[in-house]
Amino acid sequence: MRRFLSYIFLILFLVSNLFAQQQEVYKILGISVEGNTVVQPSAIIANSGLKVGDEISFTRVGNILISGDKIRNAIKQLWALRVFKKVSIEIENQVGDGVYLLIRVEEYPRLDDVIVEGAKAISVKDIKNKINLVRGQVIAENRLTSIANDIRKAYEEKGYFLVDVKFDIIPTKEGRANLKVSINEGKKISIKKIIFEGNVKVKDGDLKGEMKDTKEKKWWMFWRTAKFDRKKYEEDKKKIIEYYRKKGFKDATILDDSVYVDEKRENLFIKIKLFEGPQYKIRNITWEGNTIFDDKILSDRLGFKSGEVYNREKFERNLYGNEQQTDVASLYLDNGYLTMSMQPEEVRVAEDTLDIVIHVFEGKQFRIRRVDIKGNTKTKDKVIRRELYTVPGKYFSRSDIVRSIRNLAVLNYFNPEKLKPDYRMVSDSTVDLTYEVEEKSSDTFNASVGYSSFGLIGSIGVTFNNFSITEPWRGGDGQMLNFEWVFGRYDYRTFSLGFREPWFRDTPTSVGFNIVDTRYAFGYELRQTGGSFSLGKRLRWPDDYFRIDYIFGFQIYDVSGTSGYYSEGKWTQFSLTQIISRNSVDNPIFPSIGSNVSLSTEISGGPIFPGTTDYFKIYLNSEWFARIFNWEKLVWYNSFDWGYVDGFRRDSFIPPIELFSMGGTGLGYIAVTPLRGYEDMSIAVTSNRVPQGRVLMKYTTELRFGLTMNPMPIYLLIFAEAGNAWAKTRQVDLFSLKRSAGFGVRLYMQPIGLIGFDYGYGFDDVEPKDGKPDGWRFHFQFGRGF
Repeated sequence: MRRFLSYIFLILFLVSNLFAQQQEVYKILGISVEGNTVVQPSAIIANSGLKVGDEISFTRVGNILISGDKIRNAIKQLWALRVFKKVSIEIENQVGDGVYLLIRVEEYPRLDDVIVEGAKAISVKDIKNKINLVRGQVIAENRLTSIANDIRKAYEEKGYFLVDVKFDIIPTKEGRANLKVSINEGKKISIKKIIFEGNVKVKDGDLKGEMKDTKEKKWWMFWRTAKFDRKKYEEDKKKIIEYYRKKGFKDATILDDSVYVDEKRENLFIKIKLFEGPQYKIRNITWEGNTIFDDKILSDRLGFKSGEVYNREKFERNLYGNEQQTDVASLYLDNGYLTMSMQPEEVRVAEDTLDIVIHVFEGKQFRIRRVDIKGNTKTKDKVIRRELYTVPGKYFSRSDIVRSIRNLAVLNYFNPEKLKPDYRMVSDSTVDLTYEVEEKSSDTFNASVGYSSFGLIGSIGVTFNNFSITEPWRGGDGQMLNFEWVFGRYDYRTFSLGFREPWFRDTPTSVGFNIVDTRYAFGYELRQTGGSFSLGKRLRWPDDYFRIDYIFGFQIYDVSGTSGYYSEGKWTQFSLTQIISRNSVDNPIFPSIGSNVSLSTEISGGPIFPGTTDYFKIYLNSEWFARIFNWEKLVWYNSFDWGYVDGFRRDSFIPPIELFSMGGTGLGYIAVTPLRGYEDMSIAVTSNRVPQGRVLMKYTTELRFGLTMNPMPIYLLIFAEAGNAWAKTRQVDLFSLKRSAGFGVRLYMQPIGLIGFDYGYGFDDVEPKDGKPDGWRFHFQFGRGF
């Protein structure tokens, strides 16, 4: 009863005081500051917003004065400065209806220095960069929490999940302190196991395989670190859902996931709880709003059939844009419908079946009003414009823009990474295009040098790739002028001078000439003098990647001091070569997609031409480039070479430079096809190093990785090759190819050109004939194309 009565009296007392509240207003007579060490009192008063003469209100409850809004706002404003640990405002003295205020503060210390202890896996310098505090900066408690989290994240990236971070603030002088950071790194932890729950239709292994950067530690995968990276883990979770979408599980989602350490604090576990949902199949696809193209054409482009699993990634790619430009959007965008849009609507008609309605908004057809070029300082506008497929008056076409950019890149006059097309709508039916380019040096010293046990081999010359015969000092007409001196062992040397106009009379017709003088001496002396005239044209059929070239040549051969392989005397040669080629590579320096195929057929003498040489020669070269994982820096390169040369008669004379040999870099010798891993000119030659091959075959495969493309293209490669040359067709044996493998690096440096280093292992016995593999050989070259 006594306790109950006490409660009653207390309640009555509080209620009476509550109703006894009074609002009182005072004038500020003065303001003083106490507790500050660095911040000036005037600055504190100014930032509080309080001024002498202001009126402030208080609420009186009994004998207690409660501050009003002005005092509370002043405290908030001082807190917002983040330099004070404590802030309070009190009435220091009261005189009538006026008050003197006292602002009490306690400042955070200012930083003198940062001391880091216990850091081993991460350098002290990197830790301090994470702390990111400068001398004199406030050491606030909330900032320390953020710093500790940043340090823990840095350690997590290296596999340390048990790291402990502690801070000590050590005063040094008034208002100053050192910040001591003590780090206990703990053990490095790897991902022991990834656990999936809720997946019934998709196996654990398939899901783990989709996680690119989050992998389990396996004892036999010694190269795998299996460290946990939070950011990459979040990306891998998205890849899991993307994988489900590909398989038709459009409702799949991650319900929950957790990352934890076992009781021994030695291993990391990841648990992901999934909801798969049904695997959807497509029943019908209908189109609405399309008037330009009928349903069948659009459905064929989309590439889905009734009953097919609903692969959303494939669906969106074939609807909006794929690498081959065979998508539905490209059909419209290649015909001027620049503002078209499509909106698919998924209609669920059964538990695992969808109808898809695609709403098409075609818009108007746009034509190109004008085409502008920006950034060219040397190359003339006409040289650029003749490579463009987009011309005023034509309908806007995305594929024409892509093809135009490819053509400009192949010229090798511009930085391919800086080629930028842009468009601007100028009306509801016209558009302006702009191509922005960045010139780069294309003229080269054109030096090609290699070294082997036979000595220095190669060539020295000058090539002007963007020459102008009418303005030789300025250039920019896209013509080519080159002079070259090729040298090698046995007094082999060649001088050549050539010129080529790729657009004769402003048509896609090329004309050119080349003058050559060659000497070679080894058991015999060979002097070859002559020249050639070339005529070529870009074709439109089968497509406009094709071209055809004809080369008419005349040579005089003078052989003396023969060793028995060639008869002594003089020969004349009239020849005609036809080359049919198709080049669709995307970049002349580091191609990543496309192909380059050429078939060359040469006739010398025979039933058509005069002269004392009498043979025909066929040579096929094909190169193919493909991106791995659709990544332009990782490229799989394959090439195949096949050649055949023979006389029209048994006693036909075939010049030695038209026969085949193989080995090394192929530089500085007559008719040598490169084959890494073997000595230069060591395959298909006589004991006197004279070529004797009439049939040639060679395969090459490379995996290339582009380290950088700008400003200096550099890529690494691993290769495997197999090839041989045979003196007679009956000797051809596909199982007698000389095999090699190895690795190398290429870089392209202006004005020298290519610099290449290869280290190849020859698996077969070539030279000397000792029954053992030829083994490892180093190859060096520069000046040749990629």
